[in-house]
Amino acid sequence: MAILFDKDPVTGLTQYYDYDPLKDEHLIHTVQDPTALIEQLKQIRNNPELWNKGVKESWAHYASIPPIVEMQLKAKGIDIYNKDQTKELLKEINTNYPW
Repeated sequence: MAILFDKDPVTGLTQYYDYDPLKDEHLIHTVQDPTALIEQLKQIRNNPELWNKGVKESWAHYASIPPIVEMQLKAKGIDIYNKDQTKELLKEINTNYPW
């Protein structure tokens, strides 16, 4: 039975500790509810003033990646900090994380 190990109020990440005596394994499970962040990102995406400001200043906000999604991408072999994986990262965002 998993027990609460840590909760980060800033990132919203919660970690649970579990032990499997049959395999003698110690496990840490990490979860996050990204609902609030997703709602905020939807508002940003749907705000034409922010888009126009970015275009005028030669930039555009493309994505915000919460920590739990970063870990999911890492498990798929995508390192968001590796500039050589930008195409793969953008494809994954567009396909599986459009919000």
